[in-house]
Amino acid sequence: QHENVSKDTAVGKLSVGEKAPLHLKAVAMSASLPRCTSISVVWSVERQVEELRRRSKGAMSKEVITFAPDPSDIIIASPPKCGTTWLVHICHQIRRRGAGSDFVEQIPDVATWIEYSKKLFNIDPNTAVQSAAPRIFFTHLPYTDVPKGGKLIYCFRDQTDALYSFYVFINTMAVLNDRVSLPVFADYFQKLQWTRKHFQDLLVWWEHRHDPSVLLLFYEDLKENHAGCVRRIALFMGSDCGEDVIARVVHATTHAEMVRHHSRFDMHSIAIANAKALGDEPPREFCGGVRKNGGKSGDGARLLPPEMRQGILNEWREIVTSRLGFRCLDDMREAWRVELPNSRPRAQSAKRGFTDASP
Repeated sequence: QHENVSKDTAVGKLSVGEKAPLHLKAVAMSASLPRCTSISVVWSVERQVEELRRRSKGAMSKEVITFAPDPSDIIIASPPKCGTTWLVHICHQIRRRGAGSDFVEQIPDVATWIEYSKKLFNIDPNTAVQSAAPRIFFTHLPYTDVPKGGKLIYCFRDQTDALYSFYVFINTMAVLNDRVSLPVFADYFQKLQWTRKHFQDLLVWWEHRHDPSVLLLFYEDLKENHAGCVRRIALFMGSDCGEDVIARVVHATTHAEMVRHHSRFDMHSIAIANAKALGDEPPREFCGGVRKNGGKSGDGARLLPPEMRQGILNEWREIVTSRLGFRCLDDMREAWRVELPNSRPRAQSAKRGFTDASP
């Protein structure tokens, strides 16, 4: 009965005005979003926040790990939802010469998660044995906490897309079953300074982009120049791959090919362990690291609430623009591209990512 809400009972739609309270906006937006599961009953805002707080813990509380990498170890150290699953698969395909999805479950069969493998799978990163060399590890730790001594691959992504992808991902991993709406989710993680911390970490990685032990990538470049990025990764790993191997690796690591083997990337062991720690039933469906309708750029700009997009843009300006002068992520990508050997500036195109969030 709020004055800023109108209901179309014929089609079951709810629309809200700009002055409507957050919980009404949450319900309205939740009704229009794509679902991971069939459940669409949205909890109250207070319940949503409490469930996010409780379920974010579960089995996923960090343990202090003392890990001394070998010099040949590959460590993928990117923020959440910035291409970690994709990069692990690319590195694995490079070391296996494009053999395809020759494993049951990517984690823990292919790569070792530095923070959680001991707790979840009783695998000590220091003594981890993998099916091929070099070993592959991954982490979401910031640069200052990432164990040094191996080869570090860092990939950054438009944070509006990363935040939206994380929302879809965590709905199944935390057994939320879509009962937490996107506006409440985004607001909760912004209050945790989720994107702010990632921007601050990006500055540190940028300072180390020329280190011989660091490979800096952007998710959007992986999308636009898949084969070129695979070549860079292979060179960084020290793998002498001919174009026939590169072609096999590219094919095996396309979104379509990974979706075809979705169960191998769905992280069901982690989701089940997390549900067990919470005393909940396992998820009905596993989203995992490869969404069947995912792998896109621009979802965040379309689906995040305008005030959230504007907040992320303001943080970019405050943290990145003020220090480095880059107005948006595309500016940073272009600057890095120009610095790379044998590179030419891209043709001018409309800027995307971190733009003013006018509806």
